[in-house]
Amino acid sequence: MMAKNKNTKICLIYTGGTIGMHRDANGILRPPAKEGSFLQVAPEIKHFADFDFVPLMNKDSTNMHTEDWTDIAKSIYDRRNNGYDGFVIAHGTDTMHFTASATALALGSNLNFPVVFTGAQTAPDILHGDARVNLVRAFMVASMDLAEVVICFGDYVFRGCRAQKKDERKFEAFESPAVFPLAHITEEILINYSLARKRGKRDDINLKAEFSSGIFQVSLIPSLEPSLLHELIENPNCKGFVLQSFGAGNVPDEGTYSWIDFIKKSRAAGKPVLITSQFPANATLHTSYAPGRAAVEAGAIPTGNMTCACATAKFRWVLAQVENIKDVEQKRSEIEHLMSTDFVGEFD
Repeated sequence: MMAKNKNTKICLIYTGGTIGMHRDANGILRPPAKEGSFLQVAPEIKHFADFDFVPLMNKDSTNMHTEDWTDIAKSIYDRRNNGYDGFVIAHGTDTMHFTASATALALGSNLNFPVVFTGAQTAPDILHGDARVNLVRAFMVASMDLAEVVICFGDYVFRGCRAQKKDERKFEAFESPAVFPLAHITEEILINYSLARKRGKRDDINLKAEFSSGIFQVSLIPSLEPSLLHELIENPNCKGFVLQSFGAGNVPDEGTYSWIDFIKKSRAAGKPVLITSQFPANATLHTSYAPGRAAVEAGAIPTGNMTCACATAKFRWVLAQVENIKDVEQKRSEIEHLMSTDFVGEFD
C-alpha cells in the first residue's frame, strides 16, 4: 500500500473513458450511471494523498469536442489556487492526445503544476488490466516536481502535446515520436529533467481556452480529386483545412490530382491550409521534395514535427484568437505567425 503523504493534495477530474466503465447485461461497456463509483477503480489512492473528486462529465472520449476541451481547461484554471499539488484527469484513450494538447495550449507556458491525463485500455473488471495501475501511477506523477500537461500511461510519462495513440489493445497505448518520454515509471519515477519542466516562480496562468469550429481534415490517398472539396472553400462555416500528406509533407502537384490550385484558392478565400503527415511526427519538419515545397510555396502552412493531433488542436486554438480580425491578409499573417510559434513545447 502507498504511504500517505499528508502534505499532498490532488484534484481528480473525471471525464469518462474505459478507465471507469462498467459492463451492462449484454457485456457492452458503458459509462457508469453514477460517477462516484469511479473511485472504486483504485480505492487505495485515498491512502496516498488527500484529494477532491470532480465529476466534470461522463463521456466516451469518441464524443469529446472543443467545448469539452474548454470546460476541462477552465475547471483546472478555476481550481488552480485551491492548494492542489497537481491535477489528474481521467479520460478515454481515443482522443486523449487531442484533449491533452488542447489543455496544454489553453493553460499556456505559465502553468506551474502537473496536469496528468490517464486512462485505460481495459475496464476495471479486468483483474490483470491497466485501469487501477494507471490511476495509481497518475496520482504519483501529479505529486511530483513537474509543471506540464502530461499523459501518464503504462510505463511512461509523455509531454501531452507531443504524444499520440499507437495501439488499441496493448497496455503501452501511447508514444511520443519526436521527443523522448519525460519520465520512466519503475520502482521509482525517473524524471528526465533535461526535458521536463519543473515548478518555479511564474506569473499567473493567462487562460486562452477557446477553440474554433469549422475545420475540415483530409487524409490524402492516390487519385483523390481536390475538386470534390472546392465547394467547401465557399462554405461560410468552413474556416480552414488540414491536409494529412504523404511522407515528408508531400502533396500531389500534377494534373487532375494536384492540390496546389486548391491551396491557392483556399488561401485567397482566407481559409488556411495546414500540412500535417500520415506518419509519426518529424515528417513535415523539413522537406526537400518538390511536391512538398510546392505546397508550401502555394501558401500551405507546414506544422514541423507537431503530431497531427496537436496541429489540429492548435489550429482550432489559433483560429479562435484571430476570429475578430477582418482583414484577410492580416488574419492570414497572424495565423502563420501563431502556428509557427512554440508555446508549450509542441514542436522543435
